[in-house]
Amino acid sequence: MRRLGVLATLAAALLAGCPSKAPWAPSLPPAFGARVTNGKLEIWTGSRCDGITRIVLSFDPSAAELILTSRTEVGVAVDHLTLGGPYPAGMTVSQHLPVGFEWRNQKSMDFSTYGGSSRWGTTTDLDVVRGGSEQHPTDSYWFQDVGWLNPAQVAAQDGKSFLATCTADPAKKG
Repeated sequence: MRRLGVLATLAAALLAGCPSKAPWAPSLPPAFGARVTNGKLEIWTGSRCDGITRIVLSFDPSAAELILTSRTEVGVAVDHLTLGGPYPAGMTVSQHLPVGFEWRNQKSMDFSTYGGSSRWGTTTDLDVVRGGSEQHPTDSYWFQDVGWLNPAQVAAQDGKSFLATCTADPAKKG
């Protein structure tokens, strides 16, 4: 009986005001930019990433992954990349997408960077990217849950309404 009382008290405490967000979770939504130009999927980190040692692109529903790895342990600078290449200087493909893979048949893509100034991995809806790229200028990219942004808009909003891939969370000091 005492055990039930402890469990009920714990459940009440959880429901009554314990924070629902993990302490390591970002205070703003993280996002990267994606667009289609000349039939190619382009990715923009939104902010320069330094010292990147690994990049992973994961596609759903196929669960296919492309993994790029730095040729040096100090990593490389990354801000843009195009699926199929060219890839950032100093990066090599360590895991290829499957033969015959077609990104246009995928629903979403996760983009994550590792090492150096990496901060956030996140997902984008490829239906929006495919459907909206032609309606927006070539310097505008889809940032999931933020919108289509050009470089000036990203500069104005990064760290205020969303966090680009390598932008530190201004709400977390230290």
